[in-house]
This record gives sequence, structure tokens and C-alpha cells, in this order.
Amino acid sequence: MISVVGTVSRPKGHPPGGLFLIWLLLAACGPATSSLDVGAGPEPPLEPLPNPLRVYREMGFLTGEQRFGAVGRFVFAPGPRDSTYAILALSLPNIALRFRPEHPGFAARYQVDLSVGDSTAPVARLSEIQEVRVGTFRETSRRDESVVFQGFLTLPPGSYPARLRVTDVASAAGFKAEVELHVPRFATPSITAPMLVYQARQRETRDVPPAFILRPRATVELGQQDALVYVESFSESDRAIVLEARMEGQVIWSDTLSPEPTPRLLRSMTAPLSADLLPAGAMTLLARLADTELADSTTLLVALTSDWLATGYEEAVGYLRYAATPQTLDSLRTAPPRERARLLQALWESRDPDPETGANEFFEGYFRRIQEANARFGEPTTAGWLTDRGAVYATLGPPDEVLHDLDARQGPGGSQVWLYTELLGFELRLVFTDPSGTGALVLSEDSRRAFNEAVETIYP
Repeated sequence: MISVVGTVSRPKGHPPGGLFLIWLLLAACGPATSSLDVGAGPEPPLEPLPNPLRVYREMGFLTGEQRFGAVGRFVFAPGPRDSTYAILALSLPNIALRFRPEHPGFAARYQVDLSVGDSTAPVARLSEIQEVRVGTFRETSRRDESVVFQGFLTLPPGSYPARLRVTDVASAAGFKAEVELHVPRFATPSITAPMLVYQARQRETRDVPPAFILRPRATVELGQQDALVYVESFSESDRAIVLEARMEGQVIWSDTLSPEPTPRLLRSMTAPLSADLLPAGAMTLLARLADTELADSTTLLVALTSDWLATGYEEAVGYLRYAATPQTLDSLRTAPPRERARLLQALWESRDPDPETGANEFFEGYFRRIQEANARFGEPTTAGWLTDRGAVYATLGPPDEVLHDLDARQGPGGSQVWLYTELLGFELRLVFTDPSGTGALVLSEDSRRAFNEAVETIYP
């Protein structure tokens, strides 16, 4: 379940807005390399594993730190008369908050303080304490987008300094951000940037705030549920709206929305956006009034899973380096932007052991093994999942038996033998040695060859 809270705030001199609370029920829930040949590939990545907060920060989102993994952004829509709604969309994982037992479940509170304009005489201000309730202790540790906050400010167009502070009331953990807010003017004709939403209702007048639940992270998962794109136009004509998703300058998805004839100037529309039509990575989502140059855009991210997010397609394919044969990975890596989604989806479906479930159990296990390998086999200059032992572990899982230090030496210069007897239907014996004497264990040449042959049997 996602808890969504929205607040409407207006500048001084305007009547106060109302408070609304919505509950939306949802199901709870690397770098590029050349092949599975673990002796090949480029230098290790700067980070051992994906860091979603780093990705969102690079894409221009407001972000907290690892302890308080908030992600936020501002979106804009036509407001009353000549004003503009500046909407703060904020995403929090439950694990960022300190919950306390409160019958019949658990509760936590967080505070959002936002000030726009001069600190001594702000143009608009928002300050709210909100409560989050969950039914089970397990839900308190969710790391996904489990809490969504929306705050509406009514502002004159222009540029303003904005100061945001979000705090967990119980622990005082939180984050602060200062940004320059560029509030656009929605004259006639104009169009908003497209917005990813969980749900939305059409609105007919600028005097009423948009009725939607935004996706603050603007992220969908590969092959998962459809998202909705919401967009508004302000025009005297019933012009269609063209939506496009672009990657590396190429249009990889498009849709045209045709409004119903109406005398109203404001038109709001939604369109489904299926993640199986988009490749992994960051891209531009653009909305344009048909037959005009009027357009606006935003960032859209497609994640392999909620924790495996990359800024670029090649980085995302790099995280799959142990999930397919070298030939499959090469075809993914060299595919033009328009072909990437199809090839990725084919790989995703071919590895899914039970298509009837909502999850892909193979990739859940695969990414879990990468995390375990990273924790167990790290070396001074190489992330654990990029070592030879990490590659074998991520591909085949833990060995049935491990023989340590066959040459009776401890520390640098030692060796290991991993035995697999159950997984492959035949015995696979892999020898790791330390030829450099630094403690970095690598596959022997014979074992490297045997491992790559084994991969061919499990990944047809």
C-alpha cells in the first residue's frame, strides 16, 4: 500500500486551500562488459553496486542520503488566473521512518517544510506533519516508493529560491535541499511537461488543483505494470498532443492524444505507458502540441528492478553480464535504441520460470546473488561481483562444496576448489589460484574454459 498525502497552499492574500488524503492500494511488493568470460571486461565500476539515489541525483531530482532515501521533484500546471501550481512530489521509503506500535498496526510521522522566495518574506510557504500507518511490522522496512507526499503552491510565474526540509519526527533523520525554482507561465497556447502518475482525473478549470497521484521518482520497472502519462494543454483549439519517449536522439515510443471538442481552454488527458515497450535506462519523455513547436519534457527512468537503476542503457546491460551468453549480451549492447526494448523483453521472458506470477523469480535470485557475491568476494581494487569468484557465484549460485588452501598455504598464494554436483547434472570442478600473491583468487585457465562451457549448457 502506498500512502499519499496532498496539501494545497496559496501565497499570502489568497484563500487557504484544502487538505486531501488518498490511499492507493498497490501490490506490495554496471558497467558494460563483453561476455561471461570472467577474465575479460573493462575496469571495475566506480561503485560496487547500483546506487539509485546517485542516479536520481544525476538526473536532477532532489534526494536524501542512504539513511533517509527521499526522492523529490517539482512539476508545474496552470493555476488560477495567470498563476501557476508548483507541485512538490516527494517519495519516501517506509524504512526511512521510525515506526511505533499503534493498534492495529504501526504508525510513523514525518514533517515537510517548504519555503519559496526570500527567507524573511517568502512568497509561499508549506508546513505539514503527516502520519503513515501500516498493518504489519514487515511493511515498516519497505525500501520502495511506499509513501508519496504532494504539496501544491500557487505562485506567480518567475524564478524563486526554494528551501525544503523533510524530517522524520521520531528520529530527527531527514534531508534539506535548496533549489532555484523556475515557475513557467501558462499563456494561450501552452502545454505542461508530461507527468508520470499512478492515477488521475480530468480537470476542467485552472481554479481547481489537478486531481492526480504523481510518481515522484518518474520510474517504471522493466516489464512490470503499465504507468499513466498525464499532460495538460491550454489552448483555444482542440489540437492533439503528441507524446514521445526519446533515447539517444531517437524516438522509441510515441502516442497521439486527441481531445474531445470543448469550449474550455484547459484540457487534461492521460495515456498508458507500458514498460515492456521501453529499454532500461534514462530517457526523455516529451509532450508537444500537434503542428506546433510548443513542447515540454521531463526525465523518465526504466529500472531493471526497483533497486537496479542505471543512468544509461549500456550500464543497465552491464548488470546483466552473468545472465546470458556472450552472443546475447553482444546483441543487446549493439542494438539500436528502437530494438533494445524488444531484445531486453525477450531475455526477461526467456528467464522467467513462472510467467503466471507477477515477479521474475530468476532475476530476483540473480540480483540477490550479485549482492551476496559483492559482500563476500570484494578485493582492494575490484568489486566483489566482478571478481572471478563473484562471477561464478552470481551465475551458478553457491557451490555444493568448497575445498580451501589445497597447497596448505594461508593468506596470499592460497587456493580454493569449488565443486558443483547437483545444479548441472554433472560434476563441475573449478580451481581458483592466487598467481599474483596478493590474495586475489582467479580461475585457472582450464577452469575458466570449463566454466564458460557450463554457462553454454544453462543459457541456451
